[in-house]
Amino acid sequence: MTRFKKIVLSLASGLMLFSAGMAGAQTLEPVRFGVDAYTTGSQIWVAKEKGFFEKEGIDAQITTFATGVEAIDALLIGRADMAVGLDFPIVSRIQGGKLTVLAGIFHSKPGFHKLVVSNDIKDAKDLVGKKIGIATGTAQHLITMKYLEENGIAEDKVEIVGFTSLLEIVASLRSGRIDAAFVWADGTEKSTDGGNHYVLTDDAAAKRNSSAYIAAQTEFTEKHPELTVATLRALNAASQFIATNKDEAAALIAKNTRAPRDTVRDLLNYNEFALALTDYERAGFKEVADFLARTKAQPVSFETGVNPKFLQEAASDLVKLSN
Repeated sequence: MTRFKKIVLSLASGLMLFSAGMAGAQTLEPVRFGVDAYTTGSQIWVAKEKGFFEKEGIDAQITTFATGVEAIDALLIGRADMAVGLDFPIVSRIQGGKLTVLAGIFHSKPGFHKLVVSNDIKDAKDLVGKKIGIATGTAQHLITMKYLEENGIAEDKVEIVGFTSLLEIVASLRSGRIDAAFVWADGTEKSTDGGNHYVLTDDAAAKRNSSAYIAAQTEFTEKHPELTVATLRALNAASQFIATNKDEAAALIAKNTRAPRDTVRDLLNYNEFALALTDYERAGFKEVADFLARTKAQPVSFETGVNPKFLQEAASDLVKLSN
């Protein structure tokens, strides 16, 4: 074989290897995720950083929003294929069939939301006649209403002031525009800085445990059922990683959200990260649905809003729903 032929064969072989490599790189399928700026999207960040998405053939394209509400709204306007949000915003938007809940993704333990009040408020009855801030349409909104209900305070006995972000709530507390609000994450410290406010109680007093769900555009699940199942497999792997590697997980999440690492690590203690569809999720879903039916006449049920078949295929042991 002449030297020229060897060179040609070598180049051809190299080109074939390069082409094969490019073909392999192009096999990843894009999935657009919406998450909030704190820990709601923890499993999504971990799955991306640890290669769980890539292993399942997924190119995870993640957009961070100020709140989970905005992430869910991104689904409705076509800016995301899947998003994570707490039960209240998801259930309140699921009517109409555009969204499908795929799985519960974590449980929020009591204590995540803290009720910060001005120093003149000593107990719940002192809230009568006061201005209370809510993050409209979020789980915090429902927690606030439930807290008032548990303490026998009618909604018309207080002034509810709506906001779109934690930052707005904190600023309004500090400026005196509102007298009280449930806050979370680093909002607690920022709200009580200066000595004019303190934590009266936490969301355990509202007597409800929140769940978060991963939801998808219904059209996406219909067009890409295999990709939907693959996503849930990757998120299940991420859940298992977080459960046993919280310090490393906190570092990965903080790097991507730019939230303080210590804050993220603390927040991980308030959530139990695990994919599931059980009677616990169904009961929480129904509680929100019943609340919405009373306040907004929005009939929706767990059976019409949740499709367990994808999680059943991804990890059948995680679906435990009684008849």
